[in-house]
Amino acid sequence: MNLVETLQSLEPVFIQAGQLAYKMQKGVDYHNKRETGDPMGDIVTEADFTVQEFLLREMIKTDLVNCRLLAEEDTISTGKFNEQGKYHLGIDPIDDTKIYASGQEHFSVIVSLHDGEKFLYMFFYFPAWDWTHKIVNGHYSEFGKRPELPDNLKNTVLYWSGDPEQHVPKEVFDNLKKKGIKFSKIRELNLDVGSIGMFASGMVAGVYQEDMNTYDGLVEFNIASAKGLKIYSSSIDLKNIREKGSVLYYPGYYLALWK
Repeated sequence: MNLVETLQSLEPVFIQAGQLAYKMQKGVDYHNKRETGDPMGDIVTEADFTVQEFLLREMIKTDLVNCRLLAEEDTISTGKFNEQGKYHLGIDPIDDTKIYASGQEHFSVIVSLHDGEKFLYMFFYFPAWDWTHKIVNGHYSEFGKRPELPDNLKNTVLYWSGDPEQHVPKEVFDNLKKKGIKFSKIRELNLDVGSIGMFASGMVAGVYQEDMNTYDGLVEFNIASAKGLKIYSSSIDLKNIREKGSVLYYPGYYLALWK
């Protein structure tokens, strides 16, 4: 069994992990794990640690233990993986933790695998809606009923941080502006949803990411690649992992567009 097949065999575990997060959501305590000034990325809950350990305990029983682990949290089992592994295993136990901590439903569990050159596997699951997305060797699939999502952002490119006007080619940026498409920071829109589900559903014009973190920053990039959507990007080197504070990231940017 190769590593992609191993991950596919563990998908019931990934779903259980999401359901565990959902069960723990009510009344969950949270605090800041770092002080970057970004409330979207700074906070963590006890559920983040519990769900990540739930996942890792199952993974270390398989050949996945030989991978380099790129996990959002530092938990008991993270040290059991191979820091020099050829394959990179990404784990985000609860993506959009701020949304999760506020009691809203748009959060997901994300698992990914790449070989330093390309992504081989990506799985993201929204437990509140039993909504699953998979990308396996570039092939995209979606299961479950799509939830109701805001429908007033179809001319908006969402982004978390950075400066799209500085990095996106001027011709592209100006052309989008002429079409009436604007760039908006998610935190300034006061949304209770994140960018992944919105982009996967085509409910936004696109997503811009800059200095993408290793565990969830390239999800929309992979969605766009698998769906054959337009992508503008710097050269993203999956072997070039840098650290800023306690966050591992891939330097560069990308703009993924539906239109």
